[in-house]
Amino acid sequence: MRAIVSFPMLAVLSALAAGPGVASEPACTVVVGHGRNLSLSDHEANTAWNQLNNRFNAQVAGRLQEAGLRVVRLPLPVESRDMPANATSILDRAQDAGCDRVLETTIFADDAARTLVVRLRGHPIRRVRNLAGDGALLAIGEPDFSTQRDMTLDLRSFDRLAPDALAREMAADFVRQHPPPPAASAAR
Repeated sequence: MRAIVSFPMLAVLSALAAGPGVASEPACTVVVGHGRNLSLSDHEANTAWNQLNNRFNAQVAGRLQEAGLRVVRLPLPVESRDMPANATSILDRAQDAGCDRVLETTIFADDAARTLVVRLRGHPIRRVRNLAGDGALLAIGEPDFSTQRDMTLDLRSFDRLAPDALAREMAADFVRQHPPPPAASAAR
């Protein structure tokens, strides 16, 4: 099978069987963490970006779980630049866990705008008819949720950054738009 992916704004084809997910549990969200500031020459900088993004991803996922959502984490290192492979990993994880959403978590520096960006962006996972054969394809849809905080990028940006508080605020924004199913809310 093939999966047509728009992640982010990139059409990618990847091999994927689109059978039924985990039917006994409510649908879940794949919480994908991914940094964007790859340095080809500075391994320590890459490690720092990976640690920061992994921490933020874990905090957002934890907040969603506390709110009653079922989540599956998929932190990707900043060195993971192969978008078709990343999309396949995301859809494989979604397929295995029965997820119907992707939530990207990221913290990155926009050097051109001199801004430190903290962003959550949600996408539905859709099943679409396979025009080339039997079955269905999984596709990551266009973003239907986004929340972002921008800070001036300077030497003190990381001192001012409060990932715990940002994860709490931004995850709450997501939960307001995508509340847990009633059964999950009652179980808390």
